[in-house]
Amino acid sequence: MSNSSKSKSAASSTASANQPILPSQQKLLAIDVVRLKSLADVSLDFSLSPLTAIMGSNCSGKTTILHAIACGFRPLIKTSFDYKFPLFFRPNSDALWQGSNFTLRYAERVGEEDRPALSQNYSKLSDRWTPRYQRRPARSIRFVSIGESVPDIDTMTLTAMVHYEKTESVDATDQLVREVAGQVLNRDYESLYSVKYAYGGRLSIGVRTSSVTYSGLSMSSGEQRVFRLLRAVFGAPKYGLILIDEIDLFLHQDALQRLLKKLQDHCIQQKKQLIFTTHFPPVADMYDQMCVYTLHRAPEKTVVWRGYSYEAMRHITGTQERPISCYVEDDVAEQIISRVATLLGIRKFIEFGRYGPAINAFSLGAGLCLSNVTTTTTLVVLDGDVYGATKERQERVNSVMTGDQPHHKAQRTVLMRLVRTFALIKGPQGIALSPEQVLHRMMRGLDVTNVPPVYSEIHCIAMSVVNVPEKHGFVDQIIEHTGEPRMLALAKIVELASLSSEWPRYTRVVRVWLQKKKISLAL
Repeated sequence: MSNSSKSKSAASSTASANQPILPSQQKLLAIDVVRLKSLADVSLDFSLSPLTAIMGSNCSGKTTILHAIACGFRPLIKTSFDYKFPLFFRPNSDALWQGSNFTLRYAERVGEEDRPALSQNYSKLSDRWTPRYQRRPARSIRFVSIGESVPDIDTMTLTAMVHYEKTESVDATDQLVREVAGQVLNRDYESLYSVKYAYGGRLSIGVRTSSVTYSGLSMSSGEQRVFRLLRAVFGAPKYGLILIDEIDLFLHQDALQRLLKKLQDHCIQQKKQLIFTTHFPPVADMYDQMCVYTLHRAPEKTVVWRGYSYEAMRHITGTQERPISCYVEDDVAEQIISRVATLLGIRKFIEFGRYGPAINAFSLGAGLCLSNVTTTTTLVVLDGDVYGATKERQERVNSVMTGDQPHHKAQRTVLMRLVRTFALIKGPQGIALSPEQVLHRMMRGLDVTNVPPVYSEIHCIAMSVVNVPEKHGFVDQIIEHTGEPRMLALAKIVELASLSSEWPRYTRVVRVWLQKKKISLAL
């Protein structure tokens, strides 16, 4: 090798040696916020799934999380997006953002070195954010704001002819975008175009179907949104981080769910992370496919729910959802189950219905089973004085659901699990007692010295009722003597009876079932 060649080779080696090794295989692990805008004392774990949904009511801090993450990374290359704090935390007359403090935890690989547990703290104690921007960890990051999704027609003020040039996109990423957009929107797109409007030189997109060609100016808001989101996610490099504000904006529920499924598949394959905010309650139904957090702004800290939370949904929608359906004979049984649920702290999650005479319980249950509706959160409760024995219930199940095929047997098994009963309690003559008789017996069995003062009057009345013409009278007479509205007096009767030592055994089957639902539904 000549001296000249050796010199060039050495220079090349020196240049290569001086070139910093860029990190790869990055993963955002978590964010820990001490204080940031409306957020206080909150941590979110992003290592659980490639997709993380952040839900919550207005002003709960969802978008602030995205802003903090976006500002926490510097671009891998200079031509990439670089989000700095003043873009989202702009000082103003009312807020300088002093006292802000949060930490990002992350992992990465540099050359042969794995760095599984790194962290970087960000704060603004005086005039400047720390650390300096060049000290932020490097990662390809893309933030898609609500402003980017404003339809072309709403941002162009021209009322005359709109001119534009279009070029068909043929690269692999745009072809994938075109294909997936068609699947999400149930459209057959033959071509995807890059569009440049003559007015202001604005860039947009266009498409061609079998019958028409049009630009973003003629697209629906949801259609443009899908293309823009797909381009942002699919266009990000491997191990990229994509942040999307209000992913459900302009999208119908079915399209959104199809879009999320496609994004999930892509992110898993390409090792990308997608974090998005949403107000759309059905996203919570996908908690088994992605990580879902719900934020609630409390006076002293930000409360976080993990996974599906009906309590969280109430804060988002303003409506209390009741995922548990419970069918009973009458108001006495309803009040007993209500008391059990209240003691478990889940009464507000139960919707009650009545089926009338006990024999209807099996017809109702059979109808639910045969309708192929989900019955895992439905309970049909018998009073226990009729069909209280397992053998009696099985005979009734067999009579309403006949057939000897395997699926018939499976249906009967489901129906037996669906129809439950209060414990079978018998009187002195060996006859099964009704709920009214059981409640009366529980109240009379209480030691008067252990009866709280608030129940003294109703306990005294119960003690005075010794015998009645028919079983309902054991409760009806007490209610009549109180002079109070039936539901108010009935609630007091059940609350008093729940102090009895017999109460746990009498309500055990219902209580155990509700306890399991409380856990499985994260109530």
